[in-house]
Amino acid sequence: MARRDDGTTHLGKALGAVLKRVDPDAHLRVYRVWSFWAEEVGELIARRARPTHVRNGVLVVTVATHAWMQELRFLKESLRQRLNARLGADLIRDMHFVAGPIDTQSADPPPPPEVAPLGRSLVSVPAIDDPDLAAAFARILEARAQRIARTRPKRRR
Repeated sequence: MARRDDGTTHLGKALGAVLKRVDPDAHLRVYRVWSFWAEEVGELIARRARPTHVRNGVLVVTVATHAWMQELRFLKESLRQRLNARLGADLIRDMHFVAGPIDTQSADPPPPPEVAPLGRSLVSVPAIDDPDLAAAFARILEARAQRIARTRPKRRR
């Protein structure tokens, strides 16, 4: 990590290093889809379909009616290509459509999953005054904790 003349590390470079360790393949970029969904799919589709979540490269989209779900199945490959082009990488390998109610009030991505505490913090982070930055760091630490918990061998009693 590059240090400045006063011996401190630039926050952007520190965050970049943490993100590379937490998400080395940059899969978290796929969540940008929520920010440009309506622009890429068009207003007509955006009023009837919303991304719900992403899992293993599959974007799950909730669609208001079965008729629209059928229509989107025909457009799936074109939509997937446009979204990936906007993301700058093939992060969405497939799209799955499910029927359900569409929340017209919010197009925000789903909240990060809850993480069971590991008993102790893996990283000591000083207090951060900016709430958005503090939330971003918290999500990074939660993701890292989940990754470690998945790879940690289970203890027998």
